[in-house]
Amino acid sequence: MSSWRQLSIALCAIVFVHSGLGQTYQGRELVKATLLADSSAIVPGKPFTAGLLLRMAPGWHTYWKFSGDAGLPTEIKWKLPAGWKVGEIQWPIPLKTNDPGDIQTYGYQDEVLLMQEITPPAKIDISPVKLSAEANWLVCEKICIPGGANLELELPTSTTANPKNSDLFARYRRLLPQKFP
Repeated sequence: MSSWRQLSIALCAIVFVHSGLGQTYQGRELVKATLLADSSAIVPGKPFTAGLLLRMAPGWHTYWKFSGDAGLPTEIKWKLPAGWKVGEIQWPIPLKTNDPGDIQTYGYQDEVLLMQEITPPAKIDISPVKLSAEANWLVCEKICIPGGANLELELPTSTTANPKNSDLFARYRRLLPQKFP
């Protein structure tokens, strides 16, 4: 990571307070962040998908993992119980924008669901299980404002689970890059 990016992230962490509700600017909510799961319960040893849903105010956008000439990608730092594993962020295909000065960026407008596979251990001693994540992003319109939230997702443990948030997860799975045959 470049020293400029490290400095930007460090300054953002010092200056801005994280709220679990979202981000406001001039009294207007810019980003609402929510943690969701594609399962109604956690089945010990069985992977499920969790997602960070970011809903941006009209005209505002966040960035893809490779943001282009400007911007910073959203980061998710999970705080999971011992023995749990989390996969890489699954990034939907971004929109490309051309800004003044031949600056090209890649990101998301309106909303995005950043998914990650979570694998619980084969034995879980507590129910419900509280999963926590710290999310940080940069949201831009004519100006850019760093934001973040400390979020929680609480799910019961069970021997079986039903799908949850199916339409939303299916819509964003269709937007993931496909592998060549």
